[in-house]
This record gives sequence, structure tokens and C-alpha cells, in this order.
Amino acid sequence: MAEASPHVERLQRAVSAVSRMLELYSRQRAHAGASFARESGPTGLGPPIEGSALDAMASWFSLTEFELATVVLAAGVEISPDMANLCALAQGDPAIPYPTTLLALAVFAGLEGASQAVFASSAPLRHWQLITTQAAQPGGRLQLHLGVPDAVLSFLIGQPVLDQELTELVRRVAPAPLLPGDVALARQLATTLASSDEDAMIHLVSPPTRRALAVAAATASALGLTPFHLPLGRLTADAERRGFARLWQRDRLALGGMLLISFEEQPAELQLTALGRLLTQESGSMVLIGAGGQAIAERAPYAVIRAPLPPSVPDEVADHVAAGLGLPATPALREAVSRFRLPISTLDSCAAIARVKADEAQSPVSIETVLPHMLPLLRDQMREAMAGLADPIEVRMSLDDLVLPDPARLVLDQIIARQRNRSRVLDEWGFRHSGGGPQGMSVLFAGPSGTGKTMAAEALAHALELDLFRVDLSRIVDKYIGETEKRLAALFDAADSTDAILLFDEADVLFGRRTEVRDSHDHYANLEVGYLLQRIETFRGIAVLTTNLPNAIDEAFSRRFAFSLHFEFPSVAERREIWRRAFPVRAPTAELDWDRLAKLSLSGGQIRVIVVNAAMLAADEGKSIGMPHVARALVSEYSKQRRRVPPAELEGWPT
Repeated sequence: MAEASPHVERLQRAVSAVSRMLELYSRQRAHAGASFARESGPTGLGPPIEGSALDAMASWFSLTEFELATVVLAAGVEISPDMANLCALAQGDPAIPYPTTLLALAVFAGLEGASQAVFASSAPLRHWQLITTQAAQPGGRLQLHLGVPDAVLSFLIGQPVLDQELTELVRRVAPAPLLPGDVALARQLATTLASSDEDAMIHLVSPPTRRALAVAAATASALGLTPFHLPLGRLTADAERRGFARLWQRDRLALGGMLLISFEEQPAELQLTALGRLLTQESGSMVLIGAGGQAIAERAPYAVIRAPLPPSVPDEVADHVAAGLGLPATPALREAVSRFRLPISTLDSCAAIARVKADEAQSPVSIETVLPHMLPLLRDQMREAMAGLADPIEVRMSLDDLVLPDPARLVLDQIIARQRNRSRVLDEWGFRHSGGGPQGMSVLFAGPSGTGKTMAAEALAHALELDLFRVDLSRIVDKYIGETEKRLAALFDAADSTDAILLFDEADVLFGRRTEVRDSHDHYANLEVGYLLQRIETFRGIAVLTTNLPNAIDEAFSRRFAFSLHFEFPSVAERREIWRRAFPVRAPTAELDWDRLAKLSLSGGQIRVIVVNAAMLAADEGKSIGMPHVARALVSEYSKQRRRVPPAELEGWPT
């Protein structure tokens, strides 16, 4: 038969002692006033057992003998089949088969600390919710029904759990794979906390990403503690009313827990107040995760040690992924993990799935055969993260498809060169620390509609092999103060996990002439623009902002773009080339008069729409695409703008 744990053995001995005290009290009560030789009985709960939960509770909360006996009395009803009958017998009423405050005061009168004050709401038993109390009778206030919370009972039998109230707010953090650099950082943070003479808080300066949470959890584990995560936004007034801080203090001692508190933005006053109360409840050392939070440090009753979370080292990431595959890391893998800065667990999962697909294709397993299966999976992860924030654009156009003047093509070439060689120039050659400029790259594309701004963004994405996402600023900009910054923050937090191109359509929605502050709306509009430019400067990808109204962008903002490219209405020669390239090689065409087509005053976007519509008309007739089909498509394009084709433009066309 299995030996009882010290927790169960100690509790059973204590319950047996309380049972004997109840029996003795019942006999003494039955013989009250009669000549009766008073029996001697147990005078306490017996000697402590090293490592038992009951004795640990008494030590943590400085419980008196009377208080500890009261907890055992309440717990005994749950674990002893005789306790309910003993309570009814001791109280002389079969309708009261449960412990009450008056019963405890009577039975444990001889124990140290016996007093009605023990049951005050501010006294340890109720303050730390070691017992529950409710009126034994309607309107009764002196005699309270005693109970024990489930979490307390579970702890006493050696199976600690979080209180139900806490499970709605915090969750246990499972171990996650860490890179060597992150393991070293976690150990360093743990050493810092362990060397502190009193409770302290580490502030991990980072957005609350999965990586940051994993480092914080590893810090707790290095201290021999169990990490629990609390998003600060859950510290509501309701959580305060339910006594979150006191419950956490009680249960973190039972579980050996450590709190990891994260926040997405500057905490509200209510949350700061609630957090301040939590910090004064002897809640143990904590790790705070967030990019700001100076106000928290100012309110903390003890030291707050700020520690930045450095960027992951791509070579470490590549070595980790390669080791999981059982393969050596290659430059191609290093490039992939440098481009897709996803959580380690996500990279591991994608790599494992890619290896299975490579095996199914009966390819020799190597990084070169795994990567073609892995890259689409990584792109899918990125697109999922961007869902609802930006829309992916299928990249179909290359630089060869663009028809632009030479000066404009040179600007695009410079953008490509800067993105391709950024790491070499800034890091390897040392320009980052000698005035190399911001990490991110912002580009302004300005010009009339249909002149090729979106196509140029596609061509950049094609040349650099990057994903392209369209951001609708009209969906981002909000009339409520502060909401625009929140949406921009969510967008860039998601986009920062990869080198992508973000295409901000119609940027004049945000970038109007707003530097002159006439009212509060202008003031906050300037803050929104400033915040956008700030995030762009730290974004590793490319941010392309387009506008049909270049004069609407204030000069003060225009100067902050790395490149500015103005798209002009195409010349006759350029229109001729656009017409020629718009027809695919496989498309069946009759004789097309390129010179006549080039004379039509159309933008590149309009030309491509007309070409597709003309092809549809020709296919419907079962003929090759000819000038008559183009003419009919031209009429339809003009009618969209409620205009008629000038007769001179179609004069002499074949019909």
C-alpha cells in the first residue's frame, strides 16, 4: 500500500485531533451541570511534519493555533465522513451538520489566539481567503457557516491549483524553445532577482511577443518558480473587487508561482492603481513585459530593473532550425530566418512539415530541398498575422513590365540596392553607428491615378522577392483620439516579423497639410503622422506611400522619405510601349496599329483595362484581337467616366 504523503499524513492527524476535541466537547456539553469527571483531550493539532502544506500555510500567514485549527475544522468536513455528524452533535442540532464560528470558539477556546476577532474580514483567515464564511441563518451575523475554498483544500492535500477566480485572469506558461542568447539572458535576469535582498521586478523592455514571454518564463524557471502570465488589461475594477491581489499572494505561495505581467500600450490609470495594489501585497518578484511603462516603475514599492530584449541573432536561429532538421545550416536558411522573424516554435513547426513534404516528394533531404516547401508555409504564417490589418497583393509585375522614364527607373534601382545591401553596409561596414540613417525605408510614390504606382510597388516586391501588402489608410484612421496609433501599432507589430513591402494607398488621408495647428484635431493628426513615420523608421521592410495629390503632402513630411518618385502621365512613346507589352505573347492578335493606339490620351492603368476588355470581346466572337475590339473597349472605358470618345480619336479606325 502506498505511503501517504507528508501533506495528507499531517492533515489527517490534524483532522483526527479536531475530531477528538469535538467528541470531548460534545460529552462535556451533554453533562453540563452534572457531577462529571472531566476528560483530558488533545490540546493542539499535534507536532508538525517537515514539508507539510498545513505547516507551511501556518508559517506563511503567521496563523495562531486557533486559526490553524479553524482551517482544519472547515477542511475536515470535506475529507472525513464523520466530521459533519460530529459538528451536529457538538452543536446539539442535527440541522447544523457543518462547522460554525461559534462552534470553533467553543471547541478551541483553550488554543492560543482564540477570539471572535479572528473572523473579522481584515484578519488573516478571511483576508487571505483561507476559509469561506456565510450566514448560518437568514440575517445571522454572529454565527457564520465555515467552509474551505477548493484551492486551499487542494493545497492541503498536496495538489495545489489556482483558485477559479484566478484562472480567468492568469494562465500557466508552458516551456518554449529558446536560443542560446535568450537562455543566457534569462539566467542573467534570474541571478539579478536572486541577488536582490527583497522582492524586485525585472522590466523586460519589449513588446509582449511569444519570445519575450518565453524569456520571462525561463527566468522564473531558473529561480525554481512556476511562471504565470497576466495581461495587464485584465486587471479591471471587477478583478479588484474579487480580491485578485490577495488570491494571487495566497496561491503563488502554494504553487511556487511567479507573475509575468504584459502590456501592449501605456497602462490606464485604473490598471496602474490595481498593479500598485498588487505590488504592495508581498506578491513576490515579477517580470514586467512591455515597450513603455515608466509610470509603473514610479509606483513600484521596490526596485524595477529595466532590461532590453535584444534582437534575435539570425545565425543562432538558423543553427537551431537546422539542428531540428538534423542538417547543417546553409546561407539560404540563414537568409530565410533573417527575413521571416517568426517565433522559434513556429519556425520549428514549418521546418518539420517541410521536411515531411520533401520526403513525400522523394527528394534527397537537404536544406535546398526543404526550403522550397518551408518558404510558402512561412508566408502563410505572415499573411495570417496580417489578416484584418492589410491585404496581400499577388505580385505579377516585374521591372521588365514597367514602362518608365530613365530617371524614375534609376530611383527604383536605388531602392532595390538599398534594401538588398542594407545589412552589409549598416552592420558589416559599420555605417549604422556612424550616421547611416534609420533602419527602415519609406518611399513616396506620387502621381495621377493609373500611372503605375501600384505596379512599381509590385515590381519592387518581385525584384526583392518580398511579400506585398496593401494598407487602406481610410480603415486605419479613426475619428477617436488615440485609436489611429493603436491600429498602426498592431499593423507594424505584425509586419515586423518579416521583410515585406507595405503599400499605403492614398496617404493624403493622413498626410494632409496639418503642420499648422488650428485646433485639437490638427494637433492629434500631427501626432498620428509622427507616430507613423516613427514606426516606418524602425520597420525593416519597405513602406511605400502613394498619393494622387502630391501637393497635399506637407513639405515637412516629404523631407522624411528616403525616396520620392513622381509618376507622370505617359508620353506618346511610353504609351506605345505600354500597348505593346499589355498584349501577352500567347494572345491571338490581328494587325494592331501601335502608332494609332499610342495617340490615345490614356494612362497605363486605362490601357491595361482596355486590352483585357478587348480580348474578352474577341474571344466571345471567336476572333483574334483587333482594332475594332479595342475601339469598343475604349468606348466602354470612357463611358465609366461619363465621357464620350472624341470622334477624332476613332476617325479612320477599322470597323
